[in-house]
Amino acid sequence: MSETYELSCDCGHVTMTATGTPKVSLYCHCGSCRSLYSVDVLSATGWDDNDVQLPDEARLFVHTMTDKDMTRYGCPQCGMIMYGRHAPGIPVIPHGVFRKANGGKLPAALAPSLHLFYRERVLDVDDDLEKSMGGEALGM
Repeated sequence: MSETYELSCDCGHVTMTATGTPKVSLYCHCGSCRSLYSVDVLSATGWDDNDVQLPDEARLFVHTMTDKDMTRYGCPQCGMIMYGRHAPGIPVIPHGVFRKANGGKLPAALAPSLHLFYRERVLDVDDDLEKSMGGEALGM
């Protein structure tokens, strides 16, 4: 039986569903993700399009970094970022969206397995996960 995650923004205006297992769960340290999500490290899952029911774009704010072909989507009412779409073209849902739906905890099945673009980090992380210096761990 596959897990189904019912996700929503802080105010409930935007909802979406993810089912099954993500293609990847990771920490990304690249400058593009840091800029798009306004974070020091992006903690997120990447999903197959068939495994997520995304909200209608008309209900979202959409911000595109055209120079990087990256877009983030969020709630226009509360401002919460719900997901992004960027290399390799799959929906990327921040772990915080899953934590919100799970009482503040990340479900064990979504635990990150690696650090991507670690050479671009702005802070060191002392854990036992693989530290991929670029995107080679995902064939990027």
